[in-house]
Amino acid sequence: MAINGVRYVARTDRDSVQVGTATWYGPGFPGRKTASGERFDSGLVTAAHRTLPMPSLVKVTNLDNGRTLIVRINDRGPFVRSKIIDMSARGAELLGFRGNGSARVKIQVLEEESRFQALQQQRDQARKNQVASAGKDVDLPDARYIAVPPAPPVPDRVPEIVGSVDDDADPKPSGLFVAAAKATRPQQVASLSDALRRFGPVSTAAAAGAIELRIGPFIDPKAASTALKQIAAAGYSGARVVAE
Repeated sequence: MAINGVRYVARTDRDSVQVGTATWYGPGFPGRKTASGERFDSGLVTAAHRTLPMPSLVKVTNLDNGRTLIVRINDRGPFVRSKIIDMSARGAELLGFRGNGSARVKIQVLEEESRFQALQQQRDQARKNQVASAGKDVDLPDARYIAVPPAPPVPDRVPEIVGSVDDDADPKPSGLFVAAAKATRPQQVASLSDALRRFGPVSTAAAAGAIELRIGPFIDPKAASTALKQIAAAGYSGARVVAE
């Protein structure tokens, strides 16, 4: 891809951390097709990055106010060297810089979550291709249509999880969480943490002789409820929303 005489090449790896300026999409973009093929929606928490693979999930921290947000990369840009990410209007609002127009941010790639999402997208595309070649809607067994390991289901829409980074604050976050599962052994805690991380940041809490694994904190009850439905649908039937 060449923009203004400069050629940009999408990376197949993922830089773990970047620091720079974030801006957000102005008017005129809603409904346009993004580089990933989906239509841009300013109300979703998405962003554009010049070279990160799509899909990728990243944690964006506003270094001006300490707010953090999990964001899905689905477009290319910004094509100005001084900027590293273009946020949707909703993402800029949650990070607290929509009024200012820009902010200094840190981007951290969520490696495991991005890998799960990429595998799921690859599997979904393979299913669509086989259905199209068959000429009708058929029920295709998962094991036959693509030679990749099975991936857990990934939410279509990333719940709006927002936090704050403050060295002087209590390190334990507060707010609304989804208590997804309990474990009694360290191995179980590690295994469940890996499986749940695709839904957002995972923390633990003591619960009647066990360790409870929680996802969050969420920006509001609606976001927590959305995440609860996704987590329960993934097989965690005992999940519930808790306030810390």
